[in-house]
Parts: sequence; structure tokens; C-alpha cells
Amino acid sequence: MQLRQIISLFFVFITLVSCNTSLVVQSSGVLRDASRKFELRNGNRTIIYFPMRHLGTRVYYDQIQRAVDSLQKSGYVVFYESIAYQVDSAAQRDRYDRKFRKLTGNRLGLQQCIEMPGDTSRILRAPMYRKLGQRIISQPDYSFFLVNYETAVNADIPKNKLLDDFEYKYGVIQLDPCDYMTALNEPYNCKPVKTALKNKFDKEFVMAKREENLASLVADAAQQKILILFGTSHFKGFLRNLQARDPQWVKIK
Repeated sequence: MQLRQIISLFFVFITLVSCNTSLVVQSSGVLRDASRKFELRNGNRTIIYFPMRHLGTRVYYDQIQRAVDSLQKSGYVVFYESIAYQVDSAAQRDRYDRKFRKLTGNRLGLQQCIEMPGDTSRILRAPMYRKLGQRIISQPDYSFFLVNYETAVNADIPKNKLLDDFEYKYGVIQLDPCDYMTALNEPYNCKPVKTALKNKFDKEFVMAKREENLASLVADAAQQKILILFGTSHFKGFLRNLQARDPQWVKIK
């Protein structure tokens, strides 16, 4: 095959799976039905960590539902991921949403690709997803997983807190007229912040700060059995922070 043909095929492939966050990278999880888990122990304490995916098959989420229900009945308490706002008004939330969009370019991992029904259909028609049909869905609410909210712990940091801490360290996120005039549900084409700032927000706040917070809450918790429902990409950072606090934590599987 000639070099020109190879290059052409490469760009066709990239176009089929185009999102700023590559579907090629994300697809390994999406295409798997089987759920997995990590188990950690420290003396009499046990942690089971389910690495959650934002997209998956119904079979995958059904497996997690059954596991969560069973583990809660055997005494496990759920620590879950949620950066839900803690604000006093819709106006506050709107402003935080616009600042968050300014920092991320409205790119929330794979979610950017499924915001509109048309986009969903386009992705499902791509060859690598065709076999899934309509079985591919977004991660359901925690109520779907039968989480007992009377005992469960939100082990995350509110989005407004992440933004406040970022601005305290790096300065106020300046919104321009384009940011205010572009509705939050419309395509975002305003002037972005510098890439360096985006990377700092992602690495230091979206990732590191939340992983440190999760490890801190788990390490200091009174519960002996903890079931963590948190993103796949956060496990390594969480484990590193947990073992830094107490090296007695051992990964069993």
C-alpha cells in the first residue's frame, strides 16, 4: 500500500472517531461488558473499588448494580464520585458553568460526543461501535445502582469548590461577551484560556486534588468495609495517596 493511501486511510479513521478526547483511547472500556474491581486491605479494613466508566453497555452497569446491592447487604458503605454543585442560586451555577466551560472548552471526556442525539447516532454508526447497537448508554445515576443514600458518602469535591481553589491559585477566569452570549447547550467557539492553564486545572484539580480528597476521607473513615464508585482514571492516584498516608494498605487484586 502506498504511503499516500495509508495517510488517507489514517485521516478517514480519525474522522470517524473524532472528538477532542479520542474515542480510540476510550473505546477499550466501552466495548467491554464485564465489570472489574480492585480490592485493598489493611488489617481488618477492606476497600473494594469499582472503576466506573462514563459510557458502557447495559450489561456492564447491571453487573455493577448487582454487586453494589450484594456488598451493601454484607456491610459495605458506598463512597461515591459526584462533583455536583453546592451553590445558593441558579445565577451562581450559571456563572460557574461558564467558567468551567472556559477552562475545559466544554470537553468532559467522552461526554462531549453524546450531548446531542444526532451525535450519539453518528458514533453508534461508526464501525467500531456498530455491534453495540443501542446497548451503549451513559453511566446511570447512583440510584440505579441501588446506593443506600442514608449511609453513603459523597467522597468528592463540588465543582464550584474546584473552580474557587483554581482561581485562588492562578487568578480569576475572565469571561468575555462571547462566553455570556453563547448558551451552555450550544457549540462553544469562544476564545479559550491558555492551554497551560487548562492542563493545570485538569492535572492539579480535576485529577490530583480529588484523588487526594478521596484518599483522605477513606483513610480517616470509621467504616471497616468501604465500596468506592469512582472513575477508572482516578484509581492509581487514589492508591498512591492512600499508601502514602498508610503503607499498610495492600492491593489484593
